[in-house]
Amino acid sequence: MTDKTPQQEIKAVLERAGLPYKTIEVYGSQIVVTCRSLDAADKWKNLLSKFATFRGLSHSVDYAKENKGTCLNPTTIEVWRAFACIV
Repeated sequence: MTDKTPQQEIKAVLERAGLPYKTIEVYGSQIVVTCRSLDAADKWKNLLSKFATFRGLSHSVDYAKENKGTCLNPTTIEVWRAFACIV
């Protein structure tokens, strides 16, 4: 018997969906999927809206693990985030 929380179970199911993602985060009833392309974010929007209330897509930047710029101009990666809420 596994002692997983409901959030860990939801995250495991989403990771097995076969859609591309950078990170999947589940906080209580909130789901945030970070993708590297708008096309992947749209696919997540379609999947999440089947079982949760889709809250929107957001275009953002993440900082790269290895900074190739300077401290005043850090290396960034363009990402899109899909937000959903389970009701």
